Amino acid sequence: MIDPVIFSIFGIEIYWYGFFYALAFLFAYFFILKFCLDFGFTKDKIEDIIFWTMFFGIIGGRLGHILFFDPIYYLNNLNELIRVDKGGMSIHGGLIGAILTLYYFSWKYKLNFLKLTDLFVIPTALGLAFGRLANFINQELVGKITSSSLGVVFPLYDDEIRWPSTIFESIKNMFTFQILFYLFYFKKLKTGLLTAWFLILYNFGRFFIDFLRVHELSLGIISMGQFLSLIFGFAGLLLLFYLNKINE
Repeated sequence: MIDPVIFSIFGIEIYWYGFFYALAFLFAYFFILKFCLDFGFTKDKIEDIIFWTMFFGIIGGRLGHILFFDPIYYLNNLNELIRVDKGGMSIHGGLIGAILTLYYFSWKYKLNFLKLTDLFVIPTALGLAFGRLANFINQELVGKITSSSLGVVFPLYDDEIRWPSTIFESIKNMFTFQILFYLFYFKKLKTGLLTAWFLILYNFGRFFIDFLRVHELSLGIISMGQFLSLIFGFAGLLLLFYLNKINE
């Protein structure tokens, strides 16, 4: 396995986790600026929106992890609240933070909210793929024990052979990005459909892959992550149905 720490400088450890998140944000920044005109937005307003959406996406991701998965632990370990370098980000919490931020700016600048989300979900899909690679290197969110030749050992977790579920999800997110970019670049879908398809592809894909993963918090036969994925996935289906209905 790859060491989660890339290198140390002056006693400060630089993690692959932070590197991949930085890579995701840089890609999103340049992608959104490059294609914002295609969605009818000017770069001067979009730059401001990118910064605050990323900022509150991180805040939402951390708060989501704390509230959805282990609030008692963090109440008893307040010094761990901001240790994002050690992992602990909820994708669904991040999506909530980003969506609320985009809604605010759509109201502030009188912009079309679904056009904004359509623009942002494309690089978000690839960013989530980078995030899962970071999880794999960090040896967190590990898969269940398997005898498959695809299994790997996570020595920081234990010595068992386990499914590399985060790699499967990273690949799924890369395909989601490719599909969304294809639909945007070649099909020119009606406003909101990219957002709907992102919610559907990401969340239902994660729901099924998560059956291979050790659950952080179980809710019967499914995990908290799967429960949240179902909510967001069905929200995507409802949005798809609504947009198709009003466009008939």
